[in-house]
Amino acid sequence: MDELGDRLDTYGFAIAEMPGSLSPQEAIDFLAKSWSLGEPYVPALYRLPGAEQFNRPYAEIRADDGGDHPGFAVRSAQEFHVDGTLDGPGDVPTVLMYCVRPAVQGGESLLFNSIGAFHALRETDPAAAAVLTRPTVLRRSSTLRGVEAHTDGPAFVVRDDGVIVNRYSDVPSTTTWIPPDGEEDALARALAFVRQESSSDGRYRLSVRLAAGECLIVRNDRVSHARQSYQDSAAQPRELLRATFGTSPQ
Repeated sequence: MDELGDRLDTYGFAIAEMPGSLSPQEAIDFLAKSWSLGEPYVPALYRLPGAEQFNRPYAEIRADDGGDHPGFAVRSAQEFHVDGTLDGPGDVPTVLMYCVRPAVQGGESLLFNSIGAFHALRETDPAAAAVLTRPTVLRRSSTLRGVEAHTDGPAFVVRDDGVIVNRYSDVPSTTTWIPPDGEEDALARALAFVRQESSSDGRYRLSVRLAAGECLIVRNDRVSHARQSYQDSAAQPRELLRATFGTSPQ
């Protein structure tokens, strides 16, 4: 656990190979208890009227041709985001995703050191970086059927103590970039830079293929994540169990 914690602090994510004797929920509960995370936090979106079916502490991420969740029930790729569509910056600092079964092909998890990219942008184009901290530059909206809601906020928050909190998400169906007056060009430069850095593995992006029994722990307030498209079968459907937490590992 100490080594996992060190890796999580250093990289913003870690991968734990869990004992086969533990069920997926037991594995998540073990990690949560070891780090004093408390009970899973249900994101604000799923507590709204009309989203009752998703209001549960453990979410099954599995393709379902008749499913209602626009992200969980599909096999297509997902762009970079942080979990907690309607939550504020840092409200969901920790995410655990346990791999029950990997896909037959594809389905890699993508991890993006968005804070690292933001640091680099601040050094090369401070004006472009600054626009990403504006209080209403990034709108995140619900795409759940029958649930219309959105939250405006910054993509990054620079706290008084210098700590940067990540909210960077760039999913066309759920995000809208709103440039402040006079900063349209700066926002365009910022997005071009960050999108380029997140387009392939390199300085800030890493692809990870989870095996059955492995749990991906992500500092959701530091790292954005995404998913490659995948193929599965009725005999081997890709399945993850996810829990989000309103606390950081202790």
